[in-house]
Amino acid sequence: MSIDHANGFSRRDFVKSLALAAAIPRLAWAGSAAETGTGGARMFSLADIQLGEGVFAHSHALNRRYLAALAVDRLVAPYRIEAALAPRASKYPNWESMGLEGHTAGHYLSALAQEAAQGDDEMRQRLDYMIAELAACQQANGDGYVGAVPNGRALWDSVVAGTFDAGSFSLDGAWVPFYNLHKMFAGLRDAWSYARNRQARQMLIAFTDWADRLVAGLDEQQMQALLATEHGGMNEVLADVYAITGERRYLALARRFSHHALLQPLLRREDALDGMHANTQIPKVIGFARIGELDGDQAWIDAAAFFWETVVRRRSIAFGGNSVREHFNPVDDFSAMVGSPEGPETCNSYNMLRLSAQLYRLDPQPRYADFYERTLFNHILSTQHPRHGGLVYFTPIRPRHYRVYSQPEQCFWCCVGTGIENHGRHGAFAYAHDRDSLTVNLYMASQLQWRERGLVLRQDTRFPDEETSRLALQLREPQRFRLRLRHPHWLEGALEVRINGKPWPLRSTPSSYADIEREWLDGDVVEIDLPMRTRAEGLPDGSDYVALMHGPIVLAARTGTEDLDGLIADDGRGSHITPGPLLPLDQAPVLVGDRNALARQVKAVPGRPLTFEAGGLIRPATFKSLQLEPLFRVHDARYVVYWRTATASAYPALVSRIEADERQRQALQDRTLDRVAPGEQQPEVEHQYQGEDSRTGIRIGRHWRDTGRWMSYRLKARAGTDPAANLELLLAFYGGDHNEGFDLLVDGRRLETIRLHGGANDTFVEHRVALPQDIAQAAVRRGITVKLVAFPGRRTSGLFDLRLLRSE
Repeated sequence: MSIDHANGFSRRDFVKSLALAAAIPRLAWAGSAAETGTGGARMFSLADIQLGEGVFAHSHALNRRYLAALAVDRLVAPYRIEAALAPRASKYPNWESMGLEGHTAGHYLSALAQEAAQGDDEMRQRLDYMIAELAACQQANGDGYVGAVPNGRALWDSVVAGTFDAGSFSLDGAWVPFYNLHKMFAGLRDAWSYARNRQARQMLIAFTDWADRLVAGLDEQQMQALLATEHGGMNEVLADVYAITGERRYLALARRFSHHALLQPLLRREDALDGMHANTQIPKVIGFARIGELDGDQAWIDAAAFFWETVVRRRSIAFGGNSVREHFNPVDDFSAMVGSPEGPETCNSYNMLRLSAQLYRLDPQPRYADFYERTLFNHILSTQHPRHGGLVYFTPIRPRHYRVYSQPEQCFWCCVGTGIENHGRHGAFAYAHDRDSLTVNLYMASQLQWRERGLVLRQDTRFPDEETSRLALQLREPQRFRLRLRHPHWLEGALEVRINGKPWPLRSTPSSYADIEREWLDGDVVEIDLPMRTRAEGLPDGSDYVALMHGPIVLAARTGTEDLDGLIADDGRGSHITPGPLLPLDQAPVLVGDRNALARQVKAVPGRPLTFEAGGLIRPATFKSLQLEPLFRVHDARYVVYWRTATASAYPALVSRIEADERQRQALQDRTLDRVAPGEQQPEVEHQYQGEDSRTGIRIGRHWRDTGRWMSYRLKARAGTDPAANLELLLAFYGGDHNEGFDLLVDGRRLETIRLHGGANDTFVEHRVALPQDIAQAAVRRGITVKLVAFPGRRTSGLFDLRLLRSE
């Protein structure tokens, strides 16, 4: 096979791609300097990069198929309904019919724009049609508004009047409405920035003017109260409108939409992230960096960089993800993440990559590229099913658990929205440039056009399945520039390079760039060796869990296919969460040996790229035949990605301790018929949280909610529960709290006054309340409302856990 065809590129493809590039205007990658921003590095537009044959091109093709399976009229239906126009089709189910109507449409616009930028005519036609339909909604609204928030007019009137009630995830009872709107703002921006749709540009500016008028009458205190509710990256997209128009009033509006509760600690270089809803914060920080760039405010850029360092160094795991049940866990305790079926969320990594790219443009440091590679090759790539293209919300690291996948017309989670963007721009960060240099950030099969230089660079590689990459240069005329090759953090020793078959001496160290400055000729070939070794990488808290990595690739082991309930999700509210049982941790495989020597006993399987065995380390013996392979190739199975470790002498005691913990956990879990984790977004939304004068926080790594008036949740026993069963409520409080009393009501009936006596600091106390038989039957048949009511002038204690249990 000739090199011209090795990765799907022929001379005819080359000529065709040059013609295509000439027809598409130069675009900026969303999250980069969309119009007027400047920085230390310039990213190439998606029109400049074509993926070669390999895992990323396959992923991109699957994503296009997923996009084609969605109907524009159904995505636009909520917008037509809110604009009092007859919908052309029914709206979609799931989150698109549960209070977050319209959020997917904005992501879909962004995804279509990315495809249009890469020359997909069908997706451009969809984009143009969708923009026209949304423009009709905006015109019908008559004031620039283009949103689908249910009953939005009444909500926006309360915002204008300053009478709104803002909670973490609701604004006057509406589910994160500004988060919802932000997706449309970003979609319109991307339709202009990627695809140069002029109608989208006009709509974006009119929509921004509506937002400006909406908050014009709010003082600073009211504005910051408004921002207590999750609002996506409103500050970033408003800053981009300034970049597009040059009108500084939009930059001032972007500053108004910046949340000081997060910004101020970052400006002081304080990590106050424990317990915060992770993906609420990351988009705000992207906005801080963008505003800092456009307004020349280095302090805001430094605050964003500090956030990045904090999350990457202290809060991220081997595959680049972060959070448990969507929240930042304490930096010194990752046990909740290890035990939970709700591990790192895909949306978080989507936004961390956008933040990494933003910071890299401003200060092109290799650490940003190292993190980008780690997260893209592991978390992002693993969250798309390689056959049907379904997308993943949570990636649990609990040993022997699994993931569930979306299907196009049933599932509309936030991670579906970010997912359809993720897999349409795999090559966006692969290359960068300034006036005198070209940087290779990622080793992936691809072809780059640097139009200003008349250069086409073709990268042929099967990395990570092979440990080399080959760069072939096509130039119209000889020219001198610097080629900068990333020396990855995982590659020990010197970066070995050959130019036209001859070694080229370089000086570089891991996590740096190796520079080659010379006059380049048409036909020059650069070969790069990328030898990978296996290593064990611990969790940031220093606990006894490790992941096994080979180069940048996280290795996982399939442990079985039992009880994969809900593997392909339906349109249920919580179908993104694995419903299958948590298998006991005391029966999970463990790596036994000297932790510092574990990697040396991991052996490659001959003839199978990136496949390894470690039978000499694994106990119990039933798991000795497990094979290790890249996490992105492990699907439709339970798996292990983080392994508990022990020395041979400590192993028996470890197993005994885990067994005792598991018995206690499993006994409670078996009796739990429904559960709320107070203060956490999804559990509260799923259980219809309501309340007044309520606060949330975190203590000893656990979230809580209290109230100065009242708060309530809706609980229902799981299907199959015997209506005649004796049931009880379990409420958990901090053991050190002293409280003279607050009332517990169920379906309006006061069952008990709860009093706490304190004295048990650094622990939690459980309060159990037996349910009368008629209320227990209601809990099984239709559900019950559990309400805490504070005494006048007092507050309830913070509620840390609420469960509906079958009585012992």
